[in-house]
Amino acid sequence: MQNLDQIRAQHALTHAKGLKRAAISKLPGLIINNGLLATAAFAEAGGGGDNKEHLKNAMHAVASYLALRGILSQHVTTPQGMINDLSNAPSAYLLQRATSEALAYLSFLKRFAPNEKSD
Repeated sequence: MQNLDQIRAQHALTHAKGLKRAAISKLPGLIINNGLLATAAFAEAGGGGDNKEHLKNAMHAVASYLALRGILSQHVTTPQGMINDLSNAPSAYLLQRATSEALAYLSFLKRFAPNEKSD
């Protein structure tokens, strides 16, 4: 039986490829200051700079992980699906649990994402 760190690491290893570490590093601060739902909405919104697509892809990984853990419905794999699922949750506890797990997961995703080399 795997512990939570092993589950997080295994999932993050497969989803970190192609993401920018600099973009992922912004997500924990956004979640802490604005909340998980607002951060997911921001990632889904159009516009933004170079890192916007990486933010969106990282939030897709978060949604996928939360569904894998059973915090979200199994069919949820997108930030929009995560917003829908958590905003219709029967209690605030589920949103708190999702936020806590998302922050823990992002620490692994950030570690495994490639670091951009500056020239």
